[in-house]
Amino acid sequence: MSEGRVSAVFPIDSHCHLYDEKFDEDRNELISQTLQKLEGIVIILEEPDLLITKPLIFHPQIRYTAGYHPYYSKKAIDSEKLNLLKQLSNNNVISAIGEIGLDYYHCKVPRKIQQEAFEIQLNLAKSLKLPVVIHSRNAEEDTYRILKNFSKINHEKILLHCYGGNIEILPKFIDLGCYISFAGNVTYPKANELRECVKLTPIEKLLVETDSPYLAPQPVRGKRCVPEYVQYTL
Repeated sequence: MSEGRVSAVFPIDSHCHLYDEKFDEDRNELISQTLQKLEGIVIILEEPDLLITKPLIFHPQIRYTAGYHPYYSKKAIDSEKLNLLKQLSNNNVISAIGEIGLDYYHCKVPRKIQQEAFEIQLNLAKSLKLPVVIHSRNAEEDTYRILKNFSKINHEKILLHCYGGNIEILPKFIDLGCYISFAGNVTYPKANELRECVKLTPIEKLLVETDSPYLAPQPVRGKRCVPEYVQYTL
């Protein structure tokens, strides 16, 4: 992780939330500027219902994923809502299902419901033959258990976004074939264990992201995070 910006490369931001309300006033302009500075971006739709009110921008450098974040787990159990994900896939709008998973930190949705929604969406991804983007916060053991069962019967790619687990369990995820993505918080002064996790991750399994508008890297910490800032994390 560099202290300054790396301007000689054109990376991909593997995870950003550009349909967050924090981008409502300048979304189109920001995306246009971003595509001149990065090779590409992956935009996450953590609540696919957003598509009803916020039309997507299509461009060869943009990929979309959609899935019900743990906060919206109850919607994933609703068959009508799940059909929306199927439609997005059938229309080739999305390239993966996610972010989906478990959040035992802030999320007030009961754990059993989160787990049920997680498994339902994993099975959907299997049926659609799509990769999955995983959110796991303070839930690594249960995330690993569920993914282990999933990976036995599925050969699609698994990406753990914004890895925040401990270094002890990381090899287990790598052994499952998971890709591991790190965000701007890896640049924070106290993130020593997280930086050790980066060193432990095989280069062919390593991705970077911003998780915009959150987790701006240390040199721009406190600002609204944007995809361009992924260069600080390299």
